[in-house]
Parts: sequence; structure tokens; C-alpha cells
Amino acid sequence: IDGNTQRNLELVASMGDKSKRGTLLGVLDKTFTSMGARKLRQWILHPLIDVDAIRARLAAVEAFFNDGEARMRLRNALKSVADLERLLGRITAKSGNARDVKALGRSLGGVPALRDGIGAYEAPLLRELFEDMDELRDVAEWIERAIVDEPPLAVTEGDFIQDGYDAELDRLRGLVRGGRDWIATLRNEERARTGIQNLKIAYNKVFGYYIEVSRGNVGLVPADYERKQTLVNAERYVTPALKAREEEILTAQERMQTLEYELFAALRDRIAAEARRIQETADAIATLDVVLALAEVASNKAYCKPEVDTDGVLHIREGRHPVVEDLMRAGDFVPNDTLLDPNAAAMQIVTGPNMAGKSTYLRQVALIALMAQMGGYVPAAAAHVGVVDRIFTRVGASDNLVRGESTFMVEMIETANILNAATR
Repeated sequence: IDGNTQRNLELVASMGDKSKRGTLLGVLDKTFTSMGARKLRQWILHPLIDVDAIRARLAAVEAFFNDGEARMRLRNALKSVADLERLLGRITAKSGNARDVKALGRSLGGVPALRDGIGAYEAPLLRELFEDMDELRDVAEWIERAIVDEPPLAVTEGDFIQDGYDAELDRLRGLVRGGRDWIATLRNEERARTGIQNLKIAYNKVFGYYIEVSRGNVGLVPADYERKQTLVNAERYVTPALKAREEEILTAQERMQTLEYELFAALRDRIAAEARRIQETADAIATLDVVLALAEVASNKAYCKPEVDTDGVLHIREGRHPVVEDLMRAGDFVPNDTLLDPNAAAMQIVTGPNMAGKSTYLRQVALIALMAQMGGYVPAAAAHVGVVDRIFTRVGASDNLVRGESTFMVEMIETANILNAATR
């Protein structure tokens, strides 16, 4: 499908504002995952010409068209699946953070339900998806064991690896937590020793740990306190014991953050080593999402399953333009028939005044053929589509004056392209 045809049929971008609204993609995109949305776009822009492959897709869509309960259950299960392809891309590029890894783990947790949901179907494509959908329980378990439920954005500041994941990390955390407890105990002891009840022990990155005494209690400060900083309303001090403990805590904390990052980097590399399995599963989920979306649209809009073969005959009964129909009130679009046969009526001449619907009819026939060959149901009472190998369009009038082409010249070039490239 050349660029000119893609634009004229408004497959994925409208001719007006280039948005998805008013396009075939806009009508069909009931996918729940970003992967599925990309896959649907690909199916629309690259329909098939192999009859067996088309029928395999149609059989998969038919399975869920006929089973609304399973369709709803699986579509609900897809809601919890993140964009595995993008997450995997960031992880393999070593730019993924702990949240990306956790999102991947959560999404993989939903794979068994999806796989179980398609296990009973005999449609060849669904059997293939069942085989390709690796549950990746090992990868999900690695992530579950390693990463906390709500990890921070940064991977260099710690606090995202689970307790119990690494013995050395647990030891360092014990030192840091014990140090904090020691400071709380020291504060209570110093209050009792000095009689200063509002004495505080705090920390900042510039001065480290310090004891703060309000200006009115400076006279009660013991001789072993070393002045560190003078404020308007208070004095800050340190003691030899506090300095020693500070060094111990900060060293442990620094080592702890380094170790957490090392553990995370190792986990990320371990996941990246399973990229092929994850990619295959992501692709299978994307395909399932598209099949379910096509079945949902077909069920909601009374589309029919087309009969597809290689005889070249295009016979549509009560066909409708999927996009125009979608923008109108239900029942307002007047359906119409088409019969094209390369051995008999190979051409139709459609006449009528402006705004009679000629272009709508032209596009409708092309879209129905395309929808059938991408493996979806079509807006018609019945449709027989003899596979076509190209779709050409010459719709509407425009010029290209920058290249010295008038409206008429553009029309002649487009028509010549059709005549030169068209097969039987």
C-alpha cells in the first residue's frame, strides 16, 4: 500500500489534522496495550496476500467473536500488562530503573492467566500464541524477590532492594539502622546528663551529625562538647563519640548504596539475558490484543466474517464504509453492494453529482478488501474477497506547484502509476 493510498484511505492518519480520529485505525483500535496498538497499526499498513495466513487470523478472531465471555475476561487481564517491549528496550540498554524492572515483573505476573485463557482453543493462530507465550515465572520470581513494591525513581540512592535478598546488604542495613537507634539512645542519655530537655541530635549533608542546644541552655553544656556552628537561636556541638559513630554510619550507608546498585545492575543484566523469551511473549500478547480488539469491534458493529480465496472475485453484499458509519448515528449509513470479477465485470463506472457519495463508495470497497486481508471481520452483510495484491487510489484533486505539477498533471501521474503497476 503506497503512501498516496495510505493517505487517501485515511488508514492511520486523517487528511485534515493527521490525528487518529476519523481513520480506520481509530475505528478498530480497541487494544489495551501499547504493544497491541503498534501491532494493529502494522496489520493495517501491511495486510496479507497469503490466503492460509489470512484464514488463520480470521479463525482466531472468530473464536472470540463467538465467545464474548472469554473475550471480556482476557481483555480485562490485558489491562494489567505494561509495554513489555519498551520496558525490555530500556532494560537491555541499561537505562531502565527499578520502577521499570518492577513494572516488567508485575506484567509478567499476568501472563499465566492470558496463556490459560487461550489454551482450550483449536484455532491454529491461538495454538501458536499459546506455544509462544512463555510464562517467564523464573524472571517474575527474580524481580519479586529483589525489588520492593514501590521503588524510588533513582537507583543510586538505595532503599529499593528487598530485605533478605543479599546477606552483606542486610548486614550494612543493620549497622545503619542500629546507628540510628544508637543516636536516639544518645539523645535521651545526653538530655538526662545535661538537664537540657530540648536538646536535639540531627544530621545534614554539610556538617554531618551534631547536637543542637538552644541559646538559653548554653550554660548547661558539658566541657566535652566541641562547638561546631553558631546559629541565631542555638549552638551546635559534636562529641568524640558522635564523630566516631557518624563515620561508621556514613561509611556503611555509602557502601550500602553502592552495593544496592551493583545488585540491581546484576539483576538487570540477568533479565536482559532473557530478552528473546520476553520479546516472544510480548509479541504473542500484542497479537492476542489485536485479535481480541478486532473481535470486539466486529461484535459491537455487526461486522461479518469474509470468505477469502484466490479467485479474484470481490462480492460485497450490503457493504458499509467503516469510518463514515462510525461517525454517523446507528442505522443512518445506507449500505450498498459491489460485484467485481476479473473474468466478467472487471470494472464499474460510478456516476453522480457532487456529495453523492462516489468517493465514499470507492474507499469503502478498498477498506473492506483491506480489512479482510489484514485478518479482520468487515462491515457488510456478507463478503467474498478474492485476494488482491495491491490497492491503488486516485481520489480527490490537488496540485504540486512546487514541483511544477498542476492539478491535472498530478491526476495523470497518479493514474499512470496505477496503469503501470497494476497486475491482473
